[in-house]
Amino acid sequence: MADIINIEDIELAKLCSKGDKKARHELYTRYAAYLFALCIRYVGEKELARDLMHDAMIKIFDTIGRYKPTGTLKSWCARVTVNMVVDYLRKSKRMELQPLEQTQDKIPDPQTEDVAKVPKQELMRMVGELPETKRVIFNLFCVEGYSHKDIAEMLNIKEKTSSSLLFKARAQLAENVRDYIRRNGL
Repeated sequence: MADIINIEDIELAKLCSKGDKKARHELYTRYAAYLFALCIRYVGEKELARDLMHDAMIKIFDTIGRYKPTGTLKSWCARVTVNMVVDYLRKSKRMELQPLEQTQDKIPDPQTEDVAKVPKQELMRMVGELPETKRVIFNLFCVEGYSHKDIAEMLNIKEKTSSSLLFKARAQLAENVRDYIRRNGL
């Protein structure tokens, strides 16, 4: 299915909001794997990610009547899931927010040609191994496209704290990429 808004998304959402079991099964079949991958990117643990994905699906079914066709159903489900996962992480106090040390003006990035030398799975593993707070902020900013203002509101932190933690996550990833290249003689 193309990633565009279409009548199929609207119809599927309407049927799901009416409790249609076949429609709900179809929505689950279409998006469960994607939402599971999204959850695992944030929490890094398969069992917890599976539980959160199931909780997200329940929330999606409970709130699907609010879906507005201004974006794809897939992106709406992803947003519901991300918000729920971030809420879980904040409430469970799994994320440790440290005081801001100083403002960084430039976020370090590894050279594009260096990143191209590292297999995608290895890069995903590196992101997955970031400390939880850095991983969440990195995913929200770099993968999901949230602004620091949005992240600050979601996590109840200051924008500069979000920026600082993203800087630290990117610095750590840049170092991991350099280490991988050194270790593998690339």
